[in-house]
Amino acid sequence: MIKGDFELLITSVPDREKVICEIYYKNEIIAEISQETDDLLLTLYSSPTEKWWEVSFTKFQNILEEAKQFLLQGPDNESNRFIS
Repeated sequence: MIKGDFELLITSVPDREKVICEIYYKNEIIAEISQETDDLLLTLYSSPTEKWWEVSFTKFQNILEEAKQFLLQGPDNESNRFIS
């Protein structure tokens, strides 16, 4: 799912039992949301090209909520792009 400069991908990774939602900003991974615990876990990544990420607070807050919903819908939803 692409939303402006952001892209959400539901993916299965070998070190997790459940799928995760990767969050990309301008084609670089910025974060992921996983559901391995009772509460969703947000992992933030450092920028590969800059000292830090700088994004609109409101846009990032909105994309996190969308990523949460996207992940909880599950990979079988036809609108999800699923990578294994």
